Amino acid sequence: MRKLRSGAVGSDSSGELSLESSSHTELGLMHLKKLFNEYTHPKEPLSETERDYKLYNMLPLFCKVFGSTNSSDMNEQFWDILAFAQQVSRLMVSEIRRRASNQSTEAASIAIVKFFEIENSEESSNGWMLLSALNLLAVGDASLIQVMTTASVPSTLVKCLYLFFDLPEIPEEEADRDDGSEFTQRERRILLQKIFVQVLVKLCSFPYPAEELAKMDDLTLLFSAITSQCPAHNVMWRKSAAEVLTTLSRHGLTGPVVDYIHCKCPIELLY
Repeated sequence: MRKLRSGAVGSDSSGELSLESSSHTELGLMHLKKLFNEYTHPKEPLSETERDYKLYNMLPLFCKVFGSTNSSDMNEQFWDILAFAQQVSRLMVSEIRRRASNQSTEAASIAIVKFFEIENSEESSNGWMLLSALNLLAVGDASLIQVMTTASVPSTLVKCLYLFFDLPEIPEEEADRDDGSEFTQRERRILLQKIFVQVLVKLCSFPYPAEELAKMDDLTLLFSAITSQCPAHNVMWRKSAAEVLTTLSRHGLTGPVVDYIHCKCPIELLY
């Protein structure tokens, strides 16, 4: 598989998508600022659909600009980065909730995965671009993590992770079939798992997400994920939950989180 802009996976760097020069990056950044200013200060009121459409159109440019620069400098280079992160987070949570609403766990998991999985290209895959943008934002400073946490991104992604335990197996005859796309179904699923856990691990490297998970009573979902039975084809999601919990144990054990764990989580996992 080629290397993707999100950095999720890739053994072949020859296809890496990035801008070739700093001058192109500067031009891209200027255009991004212009587009976001038009988004936040439209000449005429925009419907929610129009706002989402404009935001989706900005995501590939955002990923190009900050996928080829030092993402830790986002606050200095893009002064509206907190507002941008807030809007991207809002859209992510909204899209997930819309697909999970009034659905069985299996139907919800399928709908969410289909939204997130990469299609023929990164730019044509709205869900993938949302994840890629969050993956870049999550390497920012504490202020960005707080914005994403306030928007319920960590708790929403943990709920998704728990839902993914109900994903049906990809039929073996379809998993590696060449359907003319750049990726097989198996590759799409692997790519999604890698970037999904990357986002959660980056977020949980700060204490705020752990406290949000405890407040929303979603921390128990991670413990349930690593102790509950799951089909063999979904073991990768259990490993993802374990990786997130390991990260939380290193960075998120604040007083309220420790109290929550002792009150709510399985005693056999604490000792």
